[in-house]
Amino acid sequence: MSQEKTFIPSEKYRQMLVRDGERRFQEWQTNYINYRKKYLREVSRKS
Repeated sequence: MSQEKTFIPSEKYRQMLVRDGERRFQEWQTNYINYRKKYLREVSRKS
């Protein structure tokens, strides 16, 4: 069985990269916001 390489168009690849970047940013932002809330709660508790 021979495997033939199939190439995807550059525009489709670019869109895939953009979507992946947006997904990664959303993950990072969610984690950052949760961490920040937790930190601010701890700081306010100590004062």
